[in-house]
Amino acid sequence: MLMTPVHGWRLATGVLVAGFFVAGWSLPVGLGAGSPEAPAAGPAVQDRLQAAGDPETLARLRQGVEWLAAPEREGRGPGTQGIEAAADWVAEQFRGIDGLQTRLVGDGPFQPFEMTLEAVLGPAENNTAELVGPADAEGTRRIVPLTLGRDYTPLAAGGGGAFDLPLVFAGYGITAPTEKYDDYSPLAGTAKSAAVVVLRQEPQKDDPHSVFEGNQASQHAALARKVANASEHEAAAVVFCNDADADGDALMDFARAGEGSNARTMPVLHLRRSVVDEAVRQSFGRPLSDVQRGIDAALEPASRPLDGWRIRGRVAIDRVETTARNVLAFLPGKGQAATADGAAIDPREIVVLGAHYDHLGSGGPNSAAPGERAIHHGADDNASGTAMLVEIARRLAAAGPLPRGVLFVAFSGEERGLLGSGHYAANAAVPLADTVAMVNLDMVGRLDGDKVVVHGTGTGTGLEQLVDRLVAEHGLEAAKEPGGFGPSDHASFYAQKVPVLHVFTGSHVDYHRPTDTAEKINYAGMVRLADFVTDVVRDLAMQQARPGYIEVAAPAFARGGDRPYFGSIPDFGKPGGGYAISGVAKDSPAAQGGLEGGDRIVRLGESAITNLEDFDSALRKHKGGDTVPVVVDRGGAEVTLNVTLGPPK
Repeated sequence: MLMTPVHGWRLATGVLVAGFFVAGWSLPVGLGAGSPEAPAAGPAVQDRLQAAGDPETLARLRQGVEWLAAPEREGRGPGTQGIEAAADWVAEQFRGIDGLQTRLVGDGPFQPFEMTLEAVLGPAENNTAELVGPADAEGTRRIVPLTLGRDYTPLAAGGGGAFDLPLVFAGYGITAPTEKYDDYSPLAGTAKSAAVVVLRQEPQKDDPHSVFEGNQASQHAALARKVANASEHEAAAVVFCNDADADGDALMDFARAGEGSNARTMPVLHLRRSVVDEAVRQSFGRPLSDVQRGIDAALEPASRPLDGWRIRGRVAIDRVETTARNVLAFLPGKGQAATADGAAIDPREIVVLGAHYDHLGSGGPNSAAPGERAIHHGADDNASGTAMLVEIARRLAAAGPLPRGVLFVAFSGEERGLLGSGHYAANAAVPLADTVAMVNLDMVGRLDGDKVVVHGTGTGTGLEQLVDRLVAEHGLEAAKEPGGFGPSDHASFYAQKVPVLHVFTGSHVDYHRPTDTAEKINYAGMVRLADFVTDVVRDLAMQQARPGYIEVAAPAFARGGDRPYFGSIPDFGKPGGGYAISGVAKDSPAAQGGLEGGDRIVRLGESAITNLEDFDSALRKHKGGDTVPVVVDRGGAEVTLNVTLGPPK
């Protein structure tokens, strides 16, 4: 299950995506632990509970989870041999099931797509930088050569290419309306197309009475926020500099400001304070340490161009790409003639059952154990869903064709932003118009008592009634959520107006940690859920009336967020060139302002937008009730819309 703190997904208390609190999404912990005791199970339910001990099914599920979550799979991280082996395993399972077709895209079961793994610093000879001082009385300019690794380093958060830019001192690089502080206000646009010199940390960082959360680092101290703010002000590069009172003057690690997944075009560098100090002394008439102390004492920006100073050079950052693979198999439908109760069922219609098989590898920014480099086994997330996907495919194929077809998809790239499901939705093997519903399995291995979480019950006509009936038949209790957006692959389908159901057994302390291991899975519970989901898919494939898509509005209650409510749904599969959206929430400010799926937001108010981080940062500069102009790229033409922001959700 996706967790991307950089992009604002929030788990446990709800999910916020670019100012849109996703339809009540929450990850209950320990479902059933404090709930009222369920009614005594009747004879039919008792029979099902007894059947949950079916040794063959239980053994297959256990074997699948243990194999997928084994150390040899390397946490199924993108680009590892382990995830390639996992894709091959899923394909082998599908090929071994009689009745399934595995040649839907090309000659086999794989649907490939490209993804960026990481950014790495290019060869030293391709990374150069120097400062150029003002001309002297004779017209000669001083050149200050910089040595890579000693005087400066490029950072992965930025882009590559040649640059030759004027230097502008932008203080701490902060724009904070609530705190009534803006380092860019004195620059009057001179930051545009310049390299802004930005101090790390924030003003008065050691003052317990500072407006910036006392002596605790506030959100404005984050390097990613400073880069986003510079981008919003249309700076051409960011030059970080250590605080004047910092211990030492060491350079940051290459990935310290971010791992480069956003592929910004502007360079981001870190220069030693001693290198920057000469330019500051010449322009201000005093050293950088004095300039910083003046800002802190008065809490007033001291930003200004560093007259006559430029920085020029070249940054070479290589983006490591990999080919990821969705794995597909298809059980064709046989159709059904019209009856007295309803219309005929077209065999071209399908139900999609999906689960992602990728995980976090050895950790990284999405790990809930930051800094710990260890295999994240991902037994519950989502070896459990993958093993159940294969088991249900086996069951439905053995029972023979249904009126509608069933497409089974194991997605990759989910943990990087729903990339695999987003790619499928844009390149569907079966037209989305013929997809009557999508059922998603993500973290289905920790059934606690009888409680299961089912999202999407409000996304299609009849879905809530179907879920109510089947959970009762299977002796389960469903915690239902009506919305169709959330941090898993069903969101990619709901954004394309396909009704969805998402099945989930709740979060736990091992989520996104190395401790999510196979021995902690409730395999008998997985058998029960496999029974339930098999019936859900079968019913959707058999019922004569396909579910009608329903647009679900976000709940009208606050969850304590600090960004105004906007209501856009990000399209993670389309990075760069603005913030691409796949849709907008019903009745949201974005919807009321006229935004549509497929738009790319390129400006919000006075802020230029190049990606989701910029958009998130720009939203924080406004408050609920503000009406802001939003410029979108719609089919190659710029359209300006006015959006009245809602209060935080």
